[in-house]
Amino acid sequence: MKFQTFGNKNNKAVLLIHTLFTSAEFFVPITHILANDYFVIIPTLSGHYENSAFVSTADEIRQIKEFLSENNISSLYAVAGFSLGGNIAYEFFCNHAETIEKAVIDSAPLFNFPNFVKKHFLRSYSKCLKRIQSGKCDIAKELNKHFNGMGEFQKDVAPVVSQESLVNLVNSCYNTKVYELQQSEMNKITFVYGNKDVARLCNSRLKKYDIRKLKGYGYCGLYRENPVEWAKQFIL
Repeated sequence: MKFQTFGNKNNKAVLLIHTLFTSAEFFVPITHILANDYFVIIPTLSGHYENSAFVSTADEIRQIKEFLSENNISSLYAVAGFSLGGNIAYEFFCNHAETIEKAVIDSAPLFNFPNFVKKHFLRSYSKCLKRIQSGKCDIAKELNKHFNGMGEFQKDVAPVVSQESLVNLVNSCYNTKVYELQQSEMNKITFVYGNKDVARLCNSRLKKYDIRKLKGYGYCGLYRENPVEWAKQFIL
């Protein structure tokens, strides 16, 4: 995991976690806006850059905790994540709710699928990456077939993701439990789903939570179309 930081370290901290097959660059449109008021921490997840491997959600959280400890950051104003990053942000929050003021979980596939479903996704994504790495297809278009129009955001990262990382990424994407939290902790979390986002189907597992249902939007839809508005609504 690699970290980038922006803003004054004396300000309250905000942790942002990107989607599958993207990087810290995913947050470029809002980084400097948030940095006016917060100390912004943006990791690039393991497996999403050369010579690195994604092992598990738990391992990513371990690295985040180590970074915060090494930088004497004992609390966060907010943790926000999209898709896979939302899964990681959710689990991180649930294990450290007393030190985090709020969490924003956008388009996270908080499913716990049986093995045969995870194997289906692994086969599908493996074929996608093999085609991309062969150099015989339009990378963005190929990714769009599998990731709901995210190809332009993912095209620079997907080619470096290894099969080893992919196996573990699929397990982290589709093997997430919903925690039993106290109501005061649940009230800190906002889940965000567009009504055109297939990940919204996990909402049945989140009945006790605050869910913002965005009409007309798909996967990471509001952020993709208007990142500044997303930041205003959910962070600022």
